[in-house]
Amino acid sequence: MTVTLPGSVGAVVVLILVLAALAGWRRAEPEDLTGWRRERLVDFHVWQGRSTARETWDHPDAPVLVTIPAGSYLQGSPATETERFPDEPPQRPVSIPQPIAVGKYPVTRGEYARFIEDSGYRPQTVCRGYAGETELLPRWHFSWRRPGFEQTNEDPAVCVSWYDAKAYVDWLSRRTGKTYRLLTGAEWEYAARAGTRTARWWGDDPARGCDAANGADLTAKDRFTDWEVANCRDGALFTSPVGSYHANAFGLYDMLGNVWQWVEDCAPDSQAGETCSGRVMRGGSWHSNPRYVRSAVRRVDAAESGYAAYGIRVAREP
Repeated sequence: MTVTLPGSVGAVVVLILVLAALAGWRRAEPEDLTGWRRERLVDFHVWQGRSTARETWDHPDAPVLVTIPAGSYLQGSPATETERFPDEPPQRPVSIPQPIAVGKYPVTRGEYARFIEDSGYRPQTVCRGYAGETELLPRWHFSWRRPGFEQTNEDPAVCVSWYDAKAYVDWLSRRTGKTYRLLTGAEWEYAARAGTRTARWWGDDPARGCDAANGADLTAKDRFTDWEVANCRDGALFTSPVGSYHANAFGLYDMLGNVWQWVEDCAPDSQAGETCSGRVMRGGSWHSNPRYVRSAVRRVDAAESGYAAYGIRVAREP
């Protein structure tokens, strides 16, 4: 028997079915991490056999950490830094009184997928991803699983909001029994500079950084012809596997470039505390023109926002 619905009712039914289908698609199939976990366990056991005092690896699911020493530095950019933005705060001395264990790399897609799998966490992040435009725009189907370009499990996780980053470090703390957190902005800049006073840890010239950071360069210019880029070529158009470039003097990789990294700080013009609506990230990304790939630069976005260039770096007390 065929049942015919009135036009308006039929339209509503179709809309409900479409929305249900889209909701199911957004949930997406679980990641198959069997191979990743097997390789990770092997790497963990190998690392345990050759571990050093500077490195910490609490659990196969957790990122590797590097302990950086206590010290002091000048935070911010001097007036003589040619790429300095007018609203960048003046330099000030900052002390880091205790050593800090910092993620050797940004959190990878595999590490983030393991968090999702184990915790059952469901991000509510609205992600701006890549759909062929020069600018990355919001689409309902963009997520950390599908940022608009292909990634491996060794690429940095993207489309991560500040709330997602906080959920991730909370899960790490439960998983390992250690207290993980995000870096503060002051800690992040100290770690990124690694004792340097130049605009970037390798110097002032962005063109000398194609072996040090994945930012927008001539490789990107081939595709995004109107972008402002560094005059060098690294071969990476989007994200690259973590650790593909040189480490800074503290042994930290991708402190500049590849992905912006959320820090704990509330934006200066946002309400402080848990209700803070604007949060800070540091470091620039694959999508950033050279002026943004500097140690002093800050980016602010809504705490719930994601982007195909927003990621995480973790910290914990040694």
